[in-house]
Amino acid sequence: MGKAARQQQDEAAQAVPRDVTSFIRYADYLAHLIETAPKQTKGERTRDKLKFGAIQVLDEVGYHAMRVSDICDAAGVAAATFYLYFDNKEQVTSVVLGECLEASMKMMATRHSGKSAFEAIRASNMKWVQVTAANAGLMRCILQLGDEVEEFRNLSNAANKKWYERIAQSILREHGTALPHDVALLSAYALGSMMDELARKLLIHPDPALVDLQLRVAPSHEDLADYLSVLWHQALYGRIPADIDLRPAAAAATALVGRDPG
Repeated sequence: MGKAARQQQDEAAQAVPRDVTSFIRYADYLAHLIETAPKQTKGERTRDKLKFGAIQVLDEVGYHAMRVSDICDAAGVAAATFYLYFDNKEQVTSVVLGECLEASMKMMATRHSGKSAFEAIRASNMKWVQVTAANAGLMRCILQLGDEVEEFRNLSNAANKKWYERIAQSILREHGTALPHDVALLSAYALGSMMDELARKLLIHPDPALVDLQLRVAPSHEDLADYLSVLWHQALYGRIPADIDLRPAAAAATALVGRDPG
C-alpha cells in the first residue's frame, strides 16, 4: 500500500465516530478525542497535550506525587508553558478528573433493551468492573482530590447522584408504582456504595486479605461481575431464574434465597 493510500485509510478511520461506551480506559478515549478533534489552534493543541500529560502522570503516580514538571515532560512542552494554561497542579487536576468522571459514567452505560433484569444488571456490573480496573489509578486520584477540594467533592457527589437516579429509574420500571421513588433511590445508593467500597479495597487501595479472597472465589472479571449481579438481583428482585447460567461463585451465592424454577 502506498503512502497516499495509507494516509487516506488513516483519515477514513479517524472520521468514523466512536461512541464513548466503546472505550474502557479513559486515557484511550481522551487520545481518541484529541486525534479526531476538528482543526485546532496551536494553543488548543498545547492545552490538550498538557491535559493528556496530566492524565498519564495521575494514572501512574497519583495526585500527591505529581509535579508540574512531570506533566510538562509527559506533554513534551517547556515547564513555563504550563502556566499559560493552568494556575497550578490542583487546577489542571480538577479539570482533567472532572472530564474523566463524566466520561467514566458514560463508559459504564449499557443498553438494556430486550434483556431480563438479571441480564441488564450483569451487563452493567461487567462494564463497571472493566472500567474501574482499567482506570484504578485515576479513580484513586478522584478520591484523593475529593478529600482535599470541596468543589471537586461536590462535583463527584453530583455525578454519583445522577448515576444512582438512573439505577432507581430502572428499579421502578421493574416494580412499577408499588415502590416509592425515594426507597428505590436509597436502594441504589446502598448497593452502589457496596460497589464503591469493593473498588477501594480491591483496586484503589488494595486490602491484601480481600484481594486474596477474591482471587480464590471470583478470580476473573466475569466471575466477579456474575457474583455481584446475584447480590444485586436478590436484593432488588428476588430469586434468580433457574435457566440463567452462572459462574461457580455466583451460583453458590443463590443458595442464600434459592433459584426461581420459572
